[in-house]
Amino acid sequence: MFQDVQLLGMSVRENIRLGRPDATDAEVQAAAGAAQIHRRITELPDGYDSIVGITALLSGGEAQRISIARALLADTPIVVLDEATAFADPESEAAIQDALSSLVAGRTLLVVAHRLWTVVGADQIAVIDRGRVVERGRHADLLAEGGLYRRLWDAQEWRTRTGSEETGGLVLGPEGGQVSK
Repeated sequence: MFQDVQLLGMSVRENIRLGRPDATDAEVQAAAGAAQIHRRITELPDGYDSIVGITALLSGGEAQRISIARALLADTPIVVLDEATAFADPESEAAIQDALSSLVAGRTLLVVAHRLWTVVGADQIAVIDRGRVVERGRHADLLAEGGLYRRLWDAQEWRTRTGSEETGGLVLGPEGGQVSK
C-alpha cells in the first residue's frame, strides 16, 4: 500500500473487490468494516455503488482505508505499507491506525515510516542510513542505544513540542541536516 492511494473511477465496491474479484458483497462489507470505512461508505449517495470521483468524493484518509479494506480482502501473508498515514488528517489517521490493527493480525507487516511514533509498537525496527541497516531492534532498545534512531526520535519530539512540521517528507537530524527523504 502506497502513501498516495489511487482509486479507480468505478464503484467503491469494485475498488475494494480489486483485492479479490470473486468476493461476496458480505465479504466486501466485512473488510470495509474492519478498515473503519463501512459507515462512511453507507453515507455516500449510492452506498457501495457510488462511483469514486463522481458520487464518492473521499478524503486521503478515506481512500487509504478503502485501500486497507482491499488488502484485508486479499488476505495476503505479507503487507508493505509506505507511509500509510502520510496524507491523512488527524481523525483519519486514528481510524487508519485502528484499521491497521485489523490488517496486521496473522500477517507480516513491513512499514516504511518517517514519523517514528507510528512504529513504536513494532517487533523489529530497522534504521536505514545511506542504504545500509545501521541499527535494529525494538523502540525502547533503540532509544537506549543513543544512536541514529535516538537522534531522529529526539528531533521529531522537538518538532512536535515546538509546532514545527516536516516539509516535503524530509527527516531532519538533530543539527537540522537532512537524514533521509
